[in-house]
Amino acid sequence: MSINFDLLIAGCNTRCRHCYVNGGPGPMMPAELALLCIEKLDTLAALLPCETSFTMDNEPMNHPEIETIIRSAASTQHIPHYHHGMTSGIALLNRKDRDAVLQAYMECGYRDFGITIHGNAAHHDEIVRREGAYQASVDVAEYIKSRGATVGLSLMFNRFFPEDADGTDSLITRLQPSWIFFAVPNFTPHVHMAEFEPYRGTLEMLNQLRPQLERWRWPEEMRQEVCTPGMLRERIEGGLEIAELFRQPQDELYLTVHPDGNLYVGNTGAETECLGNMRTLDIRETALRISELPGNRDYTAFYDINRLPGREELLRALELLPRDLAYSDTASAIYRILAAMDVPTKIIR
Repeated sequence: MSINFDLLIAGCNTRCRHCYVNGGPGPMMPAELALLCIEKLDTLAALLPCETSFTMDNEPMNHPEIETIIRSAASTQHIPHYHHGMTSGIALLNRKDRDAVLQAYMECGYRDFGITIHGNAAHHDEIVRREGAYQASVDVAEYIKSRGATVGLSLMFNRFFPEDADGTDSLITRLQPSWIFFAVPNFTPHVHMAEFEPYRGTLEMLNQLRPQLERWRWPEEMRQEVCTPGMLRERIEGGLEIAELFRQPQDELYLTVHPDGNLYVGNTGAETECLGNMRTLDIRETALRISELPGNRDYTAFYDINRLPGREELLRALELLPRDLAYSDTASAIYRILAAMDVPTKIIR
């Protein structure tokens, strides 16, 4: 099993409706605490029996001391820093020391960055809930490339994509990204996830985009993972028992360190247990506790199997959802129907 710690050192500049880690403006982790957390995570990783990494979120470039923090993150001995590189661009463009910050990233070996696009400027800004966000993403991509780093593009599918497809093609031609990731937004048991549902695209819309999907480098095998409520209904009618899926072991474990230093099991917004505060927790005891935890990528981490609805209840509830809405996979479709049924989770609220 692999383990990842999400270190929340600074809030985000946007409030994307589909964000599965509850991004948005939030408190800043004090620099001294961030450095302490990195040091303790490194010590903790040395005691864990499996592959371990950490990620800094939500938008590290918001932090005034990011140069010091990023250099510390790159110098660990036992736990590598997983640099996902995604940025809204707003934080970096607002910094007077942007050249020095980007240079610090590149000197530490982090040369790949990415932006996420949701369609044309108006639609993008509406979904991320910040005016000017689209232009900031494009501007930062061009700035980063001008400084010698590489830029990728994540395309977040929604109901605007068919009408905005020509504009997306033009943007790709303009930016010439080193990679393109086409994503169907998932649905997880976060409080705000229903806010994206009015924007969710359908399977029919995806089929309309087939010529573009090849140019946008979306592999055929990933397209086969998309699941709709209609497809989920057919699987349940064919004998699928969701309780059996919930009993399957998961091979990834996610933990989160909040800006106050509290360490939780689960991604931010989907935490199921607090293990203590990084300032005071016993490293050896914490390592033992983490070693005993099951994975929590899907299913069992969030629900009590004994309280799951039965087959007939699920089928009745599925009748209330549009059949063609596109979810990233079966797990997302199941989470959506459970949310519609108000099935309780183990998540700390």
